[in-house]
Amino acid sequence: MSTGSTVERHVIVVGGGTAGSVVASRLSEDPGVRVTILEAGPDHDTYDDAVLVPAKAAAAWAGAVPSAPTPLQLGGGRAIPMFQGRVLGGTSALNGLATLRGLPEDYDGWAASGLDGWGWDDVVSTFIAAERDVDFGSTPLHGAGGPLPVRRWRRDELSRAQRAFYDGMVDVGEPVVDDINDPDQLPGLGVFPVTIDDDDRRVTTSLAYLDDGVRARDNLTVRTSAEVRSVEVSAGRAVGVVLTSGEEIDADEVVVSSGAVFSPALLMRSGVGPAGHLAEHGLAVHADLPVGETMSDHLGPGIPYRHDGPRGGRAGPAQVLVIGASNGRNVDYHAFPIASVPSEDETVFMMAAFLLRSSGRGSVRLGDTPEADPVVAAPPLPDDAEARLRHAFDRIAAWERSAPAVALGCTPVTPHDLAAPDAVADALERNTMSYGHMTSTCPMGTVLDADCRVLGVDGLRVVDASVMPTIPSGNTYLGCVMVAERVAEKMRSRPWRR
Repeated sequence: MSTGSTVERHVIVVGGGTAGSVVASRLSEDPGVRVTILEAGPDHDTYDDAVLVPAKAAAAWAGAVPSAPTPLQLGGGRAIPMFQGRVLGGTSALNGLATLRGLPEDYDGWAASGLDGWGWDDVVSTFIAAERDVDFGSTPLHGAGGPLPVRRWRRDELSRAQRAFYDGMVDVGEPVVDDINDPDQLPGLGVFPVTIDDDDRRVTTSLAYLDDGVRARDNLTVRTSAEVRSVEVSAGRAVGVVLTSGEEIDADEVVVSSGAVFSPALLMRSGVGPAGHLAEHGLAVHADLPVGETMSDHLGPGIPYRHDGPRGGRAGPAQVLVIGASNGRNVDYHAFPIASVPSEDETVFMMAAFLLRSSGRGSVRLGDTPEADPVVAAPPLPDDAEARLRHAFDRIAAWERSAPAVALGCTPVTPHDLAAPDAVADALERNTMSYGHMTSTCPMGTVLDADCRVLGVDGLRVVDASVMPTIPSGNTYLGCVMVAERVAEKMRSRPWRR
């Protein structure tokens, strides 16, 4: 690693989103590395209240924030609209801010598959170092000095439906968890940790990692409205990128951080992917790899409810939840109210139950042309999905009858009997939802090595949710930060030419 002022290498980071902002910030700490971020969307100085005010996240999902909507195909002609942020900060500018880590066994499974350095004991210190936890401070599980400010919503900030959900679940005997990032306390009922500042406004990874001080570095260039068409590969090595404008930019290394949909699409447009699929589009093959073939996501049914009067509260969409275990021991679902659509007279919200463990695999493929929007197929639900979701439905049914839910006047938008034998199947048919946690489209182990280097192409890495070999049992936002922190450290501490 360089300690002087002479620039030894130029690294292009394609995408200034959740992971790309972290990678660029950390790499540019070394004055021997010149870093250029190429972000397709606008800068974070364009953020308005739809980004910064957590309670307005639903407006962000409705298109108030620059995003790349991609239909997630469910089969049978059904599709779910998915949104990836197209702005500096990426999807951290429009997600629910849920700052969860997953479970130790998730990462121990990565290590057991042959990916040294990715077990729980390896990654937990990175999770801790990334956060500045306002509630817990510095403890064996939490950090007080990281760039991401983290706290949990207070009771007076919760929406009316969320308070009724929390109180009702307590009434029906759900155990309360003080810290849902402590795996020893699970399963149970808790409050989401979120990344907000002292004024209760959203903090994206770009705001946290690319603040004015970082952006003043001479060796860091942030270019927005700069969409990359392809990575240039010559003699088995990435040598730069080509923008959609036709501009070519040379580099010693390229890091693709465009998310679980657009990273695989970019690799395939660049000749890295399944040879047969690339041949269909007339693309030269630089590396025949299963790019886009193992997409994962958390899916589950949504049940719409309404109550009279306004939403209330100021908290964002991720407020309180049940982290459930259908067998009573092993966490395998989240259940919580989400996506309130308020008016003066009534509020409609969705009760979601998302499965966290799934062996199903979806896919990302190029569209009719390489430049067209990619085609994304959702992973199929596991064979035991209905049996596992039955536990969640039983808990929601108990909540429906609780005094807090009755007092609020919560009623189903469509009459239902959650205890009916076909209740889960009906809900899945009516309204299968995505948690927005697409991963594993460029996974370590088959597309990448354990340092996130593309197999068969030197000087090219992928760093974002797509690299996860399996999906964690929880929200993936903080996992992206962890991956980015760890890969940036690997790049800084090891010889850079392979």
